[in-house]
Order: sequence, then structure tokens, then C-alpha cells
Amino acid sequence: MKVKNFIYLPFCLFIGTSVAGALPEIPEPFKYGVGGIENGKIYIGLGSLGNNWYMIDTNQSEKKWTKIAQWPTVPREQATATIIDGKIYVFGGIGKDKSGVITLQKDVYSYDIAKDKWEKLMTRPPVSLAGHVSFIHNGHAVSTGGVNENIFNGYFSDVELSKGNSALTEKVNRDYFSKPADDYFLNNHIISYDPS
Repeated sequence: MKVKNFIYLPFCLFIGTSVAGALPEIPEPFKYGVGGIENGKIYIGLGSLGNNWYMIDTNQSEKKWTKIAQWPTVPREQATATIIDGKIYVFGGIGKDKSGVITLQKDVYSYDIAKDKWEKLMTRPPVSLAGHVSFIHNGHAVSTGGVNENIFNGYFSDVELSKGNSALTEKVNRDYFSKPADDYFLNNHIISYDPS
């Protein structure tokens, strides 16, 4: 399996200064998203872009951001992306469910660069993937870190239930954010996804 170059970040588009100075502004404000590079083409999406994804070809003399196929499901933040063999793989993240409550997303999608098409993959991570990191190793997407699903979803459920009661919202936030790090039970597993 041929591995392509990639950039992962819960995304702050880090590109060398010489390239960054030559690129036009991104069409929309961009934070908390994902991105990657393949063959000089930069792909960005999710986060504050919602369902929008963009690509810019740094090999072209006239560089411009082009909208590509929209993300097909719940917009999200804190996902990760890797590029392997011409496909962008997006893992997890957080987004609002149908009732409007922020929850962990447990799905995996791939974007076929050549076909400009998203596809939901028939797999699920064995641990929650939000606030995690992903990278490529030996043709596999490897992920580690991230939040505990029950604690994280519980916090956002409590925030939703406390709406309209500022004292209760303050208590929910204080209780959640004042815990010692060990009480969050963050993910300490390393998982691997083989796209083949």
C-alpha cells in the first residue's frame, strides 16, 4: 500500500511560510477542522466549515480554493483525517445529534479524491474518537487519545438540560472542568484501521 503525505491537525493550517504567503485566503473562516495534502493539493473541511470542503492545487500558477463534494452527514469538530492511496479517511469527532445535543460521532467516512465522492464505511472504532490524534503508519491509519464517551456525552447532555437555569449551568461547568485529569478517563488505547 502506497502511503501519501498528509497533514493532520484539529486543524490550524500549518504550511511553510513560503507557501502560506502565496496562498489565497480560505473562502470561509476555518477552525477545528481537518485537512491533508496529496500531490501538492491541500484539502480542508469540517469544523467551522460545517459540511463544506475545499481544495487548492499548489502546483498551479493561479492558486484558488475550489469547493469539492460536501460532507454527507452530521457536521463535526475534533475529528481527524488521514490520506491513504488517494482517499481521505475521516474518523470520529463531535457534532449535534437530531435532537440538537452535542454528541460523539462514531462513524468513519472516506472521500475518493479522483471521484469527488464521500462514502460511509462499514466500520466503527472500538473507542470514542474525539480530541484524538491520527497518523499513518505502514499503510494504516493509527489513532490514540481522545475523550471518554460517557463522560463527554454526559457533560453535553447536562448542559442541554440546564439551559435556562444559569446557576445549574454554572454548576455543571464547574463540576466538569474542575475534575483532576484522571477523572476524565481519557482514551489510552492505540487503534489501527487498515483501509484495504
